[in-house]
Amino acid sequence: MVAPAVIFLLLISIYPLLNSLYLTFHSWSLTSTKPPQFVLLDNFRDIFLSSRFWGSLKVTVLYTVGVVTTEMTLGMILALSATRNTRFRQFCRSIILIPMMLTPVVLGLMWKYMYNPENGIINFLLERIGLQGQIWLGETHPALPAVMIVDIWQWTPFVFLMLSSGIASLPQEAFEAARVDGTSQFQMFRYITVPLLTPFMLVALLIRFIDSFKIFDTIFVMTKGGPANATESLSIYTYKVGLNFFNMGYAAALSYIMLIIITLASQQFVKLERKR
Repeated sequence: MVAPAVIFLLLISIYPLLNSLYLTFHSWSLTSTKPPQFVLLDNFRDIFLSSRFWGSLKVTVLYTVGVVTTEMTLGMILALSATRNTRFRQFCRSIILIPMMLTPVVLGLMWKYMYNPENGIINFLLERIGLQGQIWLGETHPALPAVMIVDIWQWTPFVFLMLSSGIASLPQEAFEAARVDGTSQFQMFRYITVPLLTPFMLVALLIRFIDSFKIFDTIFVMTKGGPANATESLSIYTYKVGLNFFNMGYAAALSYIMLIIITLASQQFVKLERKR
């Protein structure tokens, strides 16, 4: 009875994973009729000697740290506000969750038009209040923050949903006892809410970390990694190496480096939860 599910899992998950592991130790091009040539660790050596790899890793780390930190902060603020205000909670549930329902491609195209330096609404609003508009996606300095804003706008509602659900499930006895003892709102947040909410925060943090680190679709639609590789994440770099330059062995090695980084970081989140 389990055999069909096992076979399906082997075909769509296990086999591609093992085949890509095989390619990491070989040099093979999609345009070549020759079989893959065994090169051992040459692909990994070339990756670590490549300045473009380190540049894409830097972009990925900056992107991940920036969006995850901002989303966790804004999500916590919104969740705490929603628990104290019924009308605001109804507004959040009906309006603020809309960005999370949009697909990344549609979202990327929408913000790309909004960032248009000539006809975009963002520069129009800036000029209305006396500020100078920017070439948001055409210059190196504002390009990465501009893309990060899109991710923050889309996925802060997810963090809000996770944390608000956690806050709603917290036992009220501890808060009532703290009020009787004359505890301030900040002390209740620091010593009661945060410790009890830590499991929900770690789950939201882990999910958003994994999604942000392997970001591809939004950046690809908006900038394709440009300008001058200013927004080129590891996923974009891997895509270009594998499907633009057809170097599948090198691309497979890049994919496994991403897998190792995400796995090691995820284990740290699990260790934090066990210590807690």
